[in-house]
Amino acid sequence: MKARSVVIAGVVGVALLIAVAGIGAEKTPAKATSEKPAPKASLPKEIVGEVVDPACWIVNGAKGEGHKECAIACAKAGQTLAIVEKKTGKLYMVAGERPGEDPNKGLIDYVAQIVLVKGKVYSRGGALGIMVASVEPYSPGKAAGN
Repeated sequence: MKARSVVIAGVVGVALLIAVAGIGAEKTPAKATSEKPAPKASLPKEIVGEVVDPACWIVNGAKGEGHKECAIACAKAGQTLAIVEKKTGKLYMVAGERPGEDPNKGLIDYVAQIVLVKGKVYSRGGALGIMVASVEPYSPGKAAGN
């Protein structure tokens, strides 16, 4: 009789565990956790700043004529260039329109120069990027807000 009571108690315990585990369970399929929100994009923007090698600028503060040849060599070796905004000191990584596209195309000729860049700005996780629509040497009368 004692063994029978233990078995019944065990069966009842398992049934309770199954019932409790089912309480609060979602009735709809779970969402995939790999979905990430799209980056925040702004309207087209104008940025006045210097074209730099971001790795050397972040680590060593390297920019300007004294770092021009190094930055060009790094860009030719595959380093993506960036713009350090003159007004704010913010770093904007340059992004290409399509995967595999060279984002430095059209920008490498302006390394170590102050330029006016127009394009769409993106932000994700505190990082900034710009998809460059046009770039030209900076002339104080040309930029709207800089």
